[in-house]
Amino acid sequence: RKQQKKMAFQWHNLFKITFTLLFISTLIQSTTSTPNTTTNSTSTTYKKFLKNQCNSTTYPNVCYKSLSPYTSKIKTNTLTLTKIAIYLALKSSRSASMTLKNLSSKKLTHAETLVIADCSENVDDSVDSLEQSADGLVHLNGTRTNDEKFQWDTIKTWMSSVITNAGTCTDEFDEMEVRSSVQKKIKTSVGNLASLTSNALAFVNRLSY
Repeated sequence: RKQQKKMAFQWHNLFKITFTLLFISTLIQSTTSTPNTTTNSTSTTYKKFLKNQCNSTTYPNVCYKSLSPYTSKIKTNTLTLTKIAIYLALKSSRSASMTLKNLSSKKLTHAETLVIADCSENVDDSVDSLEQSADGLVHLNGTRTNDEKFQWDTIKTWMSSVITNAGTCTDEFDEMEVRSSVQKKIKTSVGNLASLTSNALAFVNRLSY
């Protein structure tokens, strides 16, 4: 068990390093290709691009709200958009995991303890899947090679499992008696994870074909 935790910690650090490098690369491209004085018209173009992209997702309002702070990095680049969308889904999965851990330390009924334990396991699996998805994206550049297609298909599988895990987590409310206050906290955090992942998967599907 200790060895697994050690390996998980090492992979976590590796992920943080690789994703930091990804964002540095994005920022460098942004700096070298765009003048320092960004005009209002350019900003409007970026926002329109994001709006159009989000309109074809399952949760367009969530999509635009979550990604709009990154328009200057996304510009009109669908690959960068996809990478950032997955990064936000990953952040949400970690947040959901922390919410469940905090809930587990509260005074709970036996049924609530069981539900949260099962849900935590599903969400932790989702964290792993999204970390692998984000790490797999680092070396992809949007070309249509067989290797890239295989990697996209793998990422789609990982991300689909996240959505399935979220549904499994909330489905338990139909079978177990859980207080509404506890349900609300779980549904909010897990629901946000599911919607962000669903939107990110829509971008992955669009890029992979």
